[in-house]
Amino acid sequence: MEDVTRRNFLGTVINSLIGLWALGAGILSGYAGLRYLWPTEKTAGGGGEKKASFPLSELTEGSMKKVVIAGKPAGVIRVNGQVYALSLICTHLGCVVSWHQDEKRLKCPCHGGMYDVTGAVLGGPPPRPLPSFEVKMSGDTVVIG
Repeated sequence: MEDVTRRNFLGTVINSLIGLWALGAGILSGYAGLRYLWPTEKTAGGGGEKKASFPLSELTEGSMKKVVIAGKPAGVIRVNGQVYALSLICTHLGCVVSWHQDEKRLKCPCHGGMYDVTGAVLGGPPPRPLPSFEVKMSGDTVVIG
């Protein structure tokens, strides 16, 4: 049997601590990865009201009003007397698109995706159109969802 020296003892303790730290880091990283791949309704932001409503007078011609539907950003746009409601989450990588009133289109600031007022892709890398929401008029109130 080998004599236990102070150097051997400290080397064993330090290596054991490094091993425990690496094991803990691996477990926490794996847990975080699983939570990312299988998010819950709460962490995915899917909660919240499924509808939004506001007076039509708050939406002037050519403008967009931001609302939250099911915990996610949506935009209500009024162009040529028509009202459109679209998700503001780009279908390419999930960035939030913005309304450019002068061009009457939505643009993604991340990779240059462009959409028209109906959500159709006009250019850039987005693979599909923006999801739309049902728009109903109840008197002078716009109801989305």
